[in-house]
Amino acid sequence: MGRDTGASGGKSLRSDFGGFWTEAKLGILRKYLAAFTSASQKAGATVYLDLFAGRLWNRRPDTQAVYRGSTGVALDTVPQLSRLVFWELPSYASELQRELWRNYMRDRRWSVVPGDCNTTLKHGLAKVSDLQWAPTFAFLDPKGLDVRWETLKTLATWRRGKTKTELWVLFPEPALERVLGLSGTFGRDTARQLTDLYGCDDWLGIHQRRMQNDLSPEEARAEYVNLFRWRLQSVLGYRWTQPLGLSNVSGHPVYTMVFATDHPTGNKIMTDIYTHAGVQEIPELHARALAARTRNRLEDKGISRLFEITPVVAPTLVRHVQPWKPPEVLTGPLSVHWDHDPDNT
Repeated sequence: MGRDTGASGGKSLRSDFGGFWTEAKLGILRKYLAAFTSASQKAGATVYLDLFAGRLWNRRPDTQAVYRGSTGVALDTVPQLSRLVFWELPSYASELQRELWRNYMRDRRWSVVPGDCNTTLKHGLAKVSDLQWAPTFAFLDPKGLDVRWETLKTLATWRRGKTKTELWVLFPEPALERVLGLSGTFGRDTARQLTDLYGCDDWLGIHQRRMQNDLSPEEARAEYVNLFRWRLQSVLGYRWTQPLGLSNVSGHPVYTMVFATDHPTGNKIMTDIYTHAGVQEIPELHARALAARTRNRLEDKGISRLFEITPVVAPTLVRHVQPWKPPEVLTGPLSVHWDHDPDNT
């Protein structure tokens, strides 16, 4: 395997890395992939699918620290993953290809697929069709509501083995609240995007109750995540799903990472990793991020401190509960109107 020649290979870094929550997410990915490949050694091969691969290197905006993205985390996993496929939009895919050639020029395990993963998924899967029998892990890390249910269905049914492809999906439930709002008026494109995400319009039952103030913002977010998990289990047939909510420096939720598996070993491993992350890694990263924000604000004001003060952050509560039956879509007086509807001009 070729080793990297420098933190960025002399090239610009992607700066929309996020914050400490992204570092926490990548730390969990690193731990799980190492456990996944260790547990799968008797199988003889493993497959890794990264549908929103991004860049090899990223710069964290709050600390300016440079981190490997999920591509580097996966390629550096020990024991090694046998084959890896990375999807990215064409503008990023070409740069990722160049980065990987510079840093892993002797590594023949990886492939880059340019284009929207929802439309190029089967093309990428064809590159590893000879390993459909192998344990497979798919990481889906979109920026917003860019995952389609049909994509998840294809991944779930792709593997020819006793268990389905394991999924780890970023689910942006706070974004659902923002795009829907409480006015009862939202665009047809937004509604179609949510229906594509869930594979149905059952999300409307949650939105209706939020509009009527039957659900608080926190309860609505929990219901949106629950509906996603409910469908992964009841429709796609996964035995277990596990959510881990991640928040920003101010404590506001940014997204939930949802893990889906059929394998009891995978379920136990991720349970342990989530629990440890909630008790130790996430609070420690959060505390350092708070300290960095305080330091930067003081420096902006021209104030210096002799001693660094690291705040204490409480552990993150990680609850492992089965999904419950989602609320049904209401009929009757509550109506939903569509903006920009060409049929209502």
